[in-house]
This record gives sequence, structure tokens and C-alpha cells, in this order.
Amino acid sequence: MPMSDEKRTSLQTQSSSDLDDLERRLAEARNRHKEPEPDEGNAGSLLGMAWRLSTEFLVAVLVGTGLGYGLDHLLGTRPLFLLVGLGFGFAAGLMSVFRVARKMDAENAHIPIGEDLPETDADEMD
Repeated sequence: MPMSDEKRTSLQTQSSSDLDDLERRLAEARNRHKEPEPDEGNAGSLLGMAWRLSTEFLVAVLVGTGLGYGLDHLLGTRPLFLLVGLGFGFAAGLMSVFRVARKMDAENAHIPIGEDLPETDADEMD
């Protein structure tokens, strides 16, 4: 049975208004559940900071040890400059890590820590 033009038009109008309503509700839901924009001011995640600190330390130790080994090889004093270079590399690595950590701490000083925690009374803890 063919559908009359009047019924077809009313169904099309009804379905288009339903689609518009569905699109509107979907847009609202997407906006509510939108992922937060990444903070461009933050230099990186904590994992990235840990990798940077460990890399700074490791590179300094390897450079100091390599220079000590090179001097030992040139001068024929096998373990002497290797150990001295290892010590200087270790010290330089620690200084580098502390310098970078202070810089990261200064950059993140504006971030409040613990303000979102609820206040508790000492009586509630007992």
C-alpha cells in the first residue's frame, strides 16, 4: 500500500526533528564528558621529569668515566684516572640533578598541594 504524501511529509518532519534533538543531546553529552585540554604551561609529567633526572645523572657519570678511561689509556695508569673520572662524574651528576630539580620545583611552585583534601577533625581520627 502506498503511503500518502501527507503521512510521508509528517514522518519526515518528525524524524528530522528527532534527529535534531538527538544531535543536540549528543553535543551536550560530548561537552560534559570532554577530556581536559593539556596544560601547555606544565613542562611534562612526573615520569618525564624522572627520566630527565636519571638521564642527567647517567650522562655525567658516563662522561666522567669515559674521560678517566681515555686518560688512563693515554698515560698508561690503568685504574687511577678511571676512578678519579668516575668520582668527578658522580659528583657532577649529583650537582646536575639537584640543579634541574630546583628548577623544576621553582616552575611548579604555584601548584597547590593538598588543598583539595577535606578537612578532618582530630576527634574523627580516634
